[in-house]
Amino acid sequence: MIAIFLLFLSFSFKTFAKFDADISGNLEGQGRHSWNNEDAKKDLMQDWDDEDFYLIYGNLDGKVEINGSRLEANVFARHSKSDLYENDYIAPQIFTFPNKLVARDVFKLQHKKEVQDSRTELILNKLYYEWDYEEHRFMVGRIYINYGLGEIFNPINPFNQPTGLTAISQVAQGNDGFNFTFFVSDKYTVDFFLLGDKSVNGYEGQIDRTLWVHGEYQFSDKLQFDYVIGEDQKRDKLGAQVRYSFTEAMVFMQTLFQTDYVNNEESHPLWDMMIGYDQQIMNKWHIRAEGGYQKLNRYANLNTLSERFLPTEYFIAIANQYEIHPLVKITGTFVNDVKSGFTYFIARNTFDLGHGTEAEIFGYIPVAKGDKFSYPAQKLVTTDIGMALRTFF
Repeated sequence: MIAIFLLFLSFSFKTFAKFDADISGNLEGQGRHSWNNEDAKKDLMQDWDDEDFYLIYGNLDGKVEINGSRLEANVFARHSKSDLYENDYIAPQIFTFPNKLVARDVFKLQHKKEVQDSRTELILNKLYYEWDYEEHRFMVGRIYINYGLGEIFNPINPFNQPTGLTAISQVAQGNDGFNFTFFVSDKYTVDFFLLGDKSVNGYEGQIDRTLWVHGEYQFSDKLQFDYVIGEDQKRDKLGAQVRYSFTEAMVFMQTLFQTDYVNNEESHPLWDMMIGYDQQIMNKWHIRAEGGYQKLNRYANLNTLSERFLPTEYFIAIANQYEIHPLVKITGTFVNDVKSGFTYFIARNTFDLGHGTEAEIFGYIPVAKGDKFSYPAQKLVTTDIGMALRTFF
C-alpha cells in the first residue's frame, strides 16, 4: 500500500508544473555459503558446520517538493532464508547487518514475520516533512541523519551505522523526531535534534530521549571542523571531527567521549577515537585507511555485533578499489585488531552489466584468529563466499 501511494503521488503531482516529484529505488538478491568458526562451535554453542544463506532486499523512495517544502518517504523490504534461523544462531545477524533499521523508533512503522527458516521485514525507515525558510530548515518525522566521514567506523554519529564492511549497501537508519538547522553563515551550520522518547510500560524495544547538537564550521576550502554534544540513550556525549583536504586526498580525525549512564545504572565511561585517510591515487585506483580505538564495554553481551559490525578494540582497516576495466572493479579490505591479532579480509569483484544493473562476487574471510581472552564475539565471525545481483531505478 505504501509503494502504491508513493507511485500515485509521483504521477499525480507531475501533472502540475509547480510540483517536483520523483520515485527511485533498488533491488538486490544475494546467496552465500558460510563455514562456521570451530571455536564458536566449542565455546559459544553455535554448533553448526556450514550452511547456505539467501537474501533479497530493496528500497522504494519517493519525494514531492513544492514551494520550499518537501515530503519524502522510503520503504525498506528484506527477506532472508537459512536453516540457521531454526535454532536462533547468531550468524544471520551478521549477514543482515544492520539489523535495526530505525535507530530511534517510537512509532513502530514496520511489519516483521518469522517462520522456522526465514525472516521477512517491511519497514518504513524514512517519512518526514521538511520546510526551508531563509536561513533555517525544519524537519519532522522519521529522518536520516547523515554526517561524519567514517565509512568503517564513524563514532560521532550514533544514528546511522556505517556499512563499509557489510554485504548490504543502499541502506540507512531512520530516527523519529525533530531537526532544526540554522545556516548561521556561509561557513557555519548548526543542527539541533530532538529524537524519540518511549519509556511507557509494555513498549517493546524501549528507547530514551536524545537531545543532540551537531555543528559544522568551514575554516577554509581545505579545513573543516565538526562538533557534537548532547544526551543520547542515558549517556552524555561529546565529540568532534577535523578534516583537512588536499588536491586528491583528505585526512580526518574523530573522537567521542561517553559518560556512564546518567541515571546511575551499572556502567562505565567509553572512549572512541579514529583517524582516516582517503586518496584517489590514480584514475583507476582509490585507497582508504581508517584506524581507531573503541573502548571495550565490559557490560555488553555478544549481541553487540548488532551495534558494530566487527568486535574489535584497537583496529586498522585498509580498503583498496581498482578499476580493471570501466565495467569491472575489484575491492580488497583488510581489518586487523591490533590488540588481539584478529584479522579479517573482504574481497569483492563487481561487474557493471549496464542499465543500472551490477553483479558481484564476494568473500568474507577471518584470516587470523584473535587472542581467545579478548572479545569472545570474534569467534562468531564466519567464512563466507557468495554472489549478488543488484539493480537501480
